[in-house]
Parts: sequence; structure tokens; C-alpha cells
Amino acid sequence: MKKIALVLPALVLLAGCGSSNSYLAQRNSTVEMYHIFDIKTDAPTATVIKAAADGLARNTNEIHQNTPLQLGKTVPVEPGRFVIEDIGAKLAGSNTGMGAMLQMAAMKNGGVGLKTAKCDGAVWTSRALRSIAGSNNLTLYSCLYKYQAGYHLDTYAVFNKTEGGLAQVSRDIASSLVGTPEQWVTKTILDTVRSIEAATGAKMVRLEGQPELNELPSGALVGKN
Repeated sequence: MKKIALVLPALVLLAGCGSSNSYLAQRNSTVEMYHIFDIKTDAPTATVIKAAADGLARNTNEIHQNTPLQLGKTVPVEPGRFVIEDIGAKLAGSNTGMGAMLQMAAMKNGGVGLKTAKCDGAVWTSRALRSIAGSNNLTLYSCLYKYQAGYHLDTYAVFNKTEGGLAQVSRDIASSLVGTPEQWVTKTILDTVRSIEAATGAKMVRLEGQPELNELPSGALVGKN
């Protein structure tokens, strides 16, 4: 009985240490999200672009956007679609060594390289950034495609997230104030959609995406994934 009494506190202490180590162990991960919306409207392109930019600006203080000229182009029957481009893989065969450096960085990050959204044919593109020191670096790409029946809005987010470690307590506090990266992406996308709906008077339909959206704009329809 004496031996059992001596062993039990040690087991409790080890269990407590295991729990603490699980919380303090630093974990780095890359998260990707995408959502595609459709809107049937004959609203002018400038109106939709302004609404999209205004909605995007509600949640970030750094946006890079571009409205490519459409010289000689006819409005297509079907909308375009973004593609994900892995910069590291693309530069792997270059002589600059940049590709090798990016691939090494990807190996340290669970095999995920530096990815961007390529928006060929879009009438408007944007790249919104949010960076929190010691926590995450988030990039949200938006591609607006015009076609004969209306517009498609393609969105793609990718960010590196750090969890655990001694700084996790401060991260938890920051997330409670400004939201997690996932919540920020969802809110930014939904605010952009709401802004377009308000400007055009039409409802947007979510066609596909990952992960599921917990909230959709008022009146919006959801298509099959």
C-alpha cells in the first residue's frame, strides 16, 4: 500500500506534464480554403468590381488589386475559373536556386509549397493580406470572372498557422479579439458577397468550396459541392 501511495502522485504528475507538453509543443501548418460563387445579373462590370473591392476592404488594411484591360475580348458564354499554382514546383528547374530554396521550405512545412491563385481571364483580381507576428501570415485571393449570364467570384485563401509554444496564450487572446484566421477568411468572403448583392440587387449562389461555410449571406443559395 505504501508503494502504491508513492507511485500514484508520480503518475498524476506525468499525466499533467503530458497535457502541458501537448499544449506547449509548437505546431506549424498550412491551411487552404476556397469558395466559388455565381451571380446572375446584367449589372455593369464597374459596379460589381467596386462592390467587391468595398466588401473586401471591410476586413483588411492591405489590398493589392488589379483590373486588367479587356481590349478586343468578347464576353464568354462560360465563366473562367482560377487555378492553384505552386511557385516552388514551377521554379524547381531554374538555375537561380530559388526553386530549391522554396522546396526546402516546403519540406519543413509538411510538404506544402508556396501557392498562389492564378486568375487568367478575370476582369478583376485582388490579394488581401493579414499578418500577425508569431501567429500566421494569411493571403486571400479573389478572381472576378464575367460571362454572358453574369459573374463568378472565385476566392482562395492560404495561410501558415502556428499553434502551441509559449506564445499560444497571447495568440488565444488575439483570436478572441479579432477572430481566428479561418473566421477572418469566412467573414471577409461573406462581406464581399453581401456587398455585391447590395449593389446589384441579385442573390449570389455558392457553387462549391472547402470547407463548408457556417454562414451564408441572407437569401443566398447553396449549390452542391
